Amino acid sequence: MQEAKRGDRVSLNTSKRLYYFQGAGGINLGEGTEEMAVIPETATEQHLKQINHAIKAEHLILGWPEKKAELPDRDSDIKIMLESGRNKIDDWVHGIKMDKNITNQAKTELFEKLMEFEKAGKNRKSVISSAERALSYIGGISQVEDSEQQKIEIKLTSGTEDTKVEQGT
Repeated sequence: MQEAKRGDRVSLNTSKRLYYFQGAGGINLGEGTEEMAVIPETATEQHLKQINHAIKAEHLILGWPEKKAELPDRDSDIKIMLESGRNKIDDWVHGIKMDKNITNQAKTELFEKLMEFEKAGKNRKSVISSAERALSYIGGISQVEDSEQQKIEIKLTSGTEDTKVEQGT
């Protein structure tokens, strides 16, 4: 693995950490403000040691920051995404699933809508299974659907006595 040195660009890995501060002479990164910085010439050996340790722990990334997943604003955006192709959908679902900035509730609602639109449209099993895997990863539960159930009666007999067991809704 390459060691970071003065003049290298480092980025905050926001999926692991939301801030990284070293104070004067080092780098100071925070989500939403500065997520990327160039290691200054004023950085001490101790600063470089801490930065390299953070890179090994995957709190910092050497180079440019990762692209963040984008949540669609409306249902029409999800429908447009479904037209983009199976591989792009898989990458998009994976990006949403791994993004720690999006709440699990928002992810669950999004993946359920994605499955609903896909079932109503092309009904591709690969897209549906990708969304279902993402839901199982985040612990999401699909909506419960009511189904018609019938009352079942089972008559048990033992010796001379009849016993009736009912099972139903």
